Amino acid sequence: MRLRQATDGRLHPSENTANDHHAAPVSVDFSNTTQSLPPGTSYNLDVSLGRSDFQLARVLLMGPNSSVGFAGATWSECAELVVTRDAAEAVGHSIRNASQKKVYASTYSKDAGASYLTHKIFNAGTQNYIAVEDAVLTGSVLRLTFRNFFGGSMTLNVRGQAVLL
Repeated sequence: MRLRQATDGRLHPSENTANDHHAAPVSVDFSNTTQSLPPGTSYNLDVSLGRSDFQLARVLLMGPNSSVGFAGATWSECAELVVTRDAAEAVGHSIRNASQKKVYASTYSKDAGASYLTHKIFNAGTQNYIAVEDAVLTGSVLRLTFRNFFGGSMTLNVRGQAVLL
């Protein structure tokens, strides 16, 4: 996964005409490492897009992983979401490191009845409790809903990038 490429590599005119297939993709970075989520609650992370004509977003997310690795090393767990204007169409694929020799990869789909879209990998600390529950494009906002599945308060720890079409 690449977090820095801002376009799909195609050439797009600066001013679209009636025959252009879509506007040039837009890339938006975001992060939240301070939001506290009480037990069993959800939190909407709203990413302002500046426009309301986007129909699709590819969202790359990273969460910390301090439970494995070598002393002093910085590790991450990650997820990728495909988001549209219909929350029921959201799909997520995530990677969770269970130990130095075990990695779990799963795909979640709201259309297939999944209750959340990622592994529980977006909280500070060594335990896994916060997952992306929902994702949708609404107006000029990309809304990512995180849920704390723990019986105590947890701090959200996520950074990411959305490429929007």
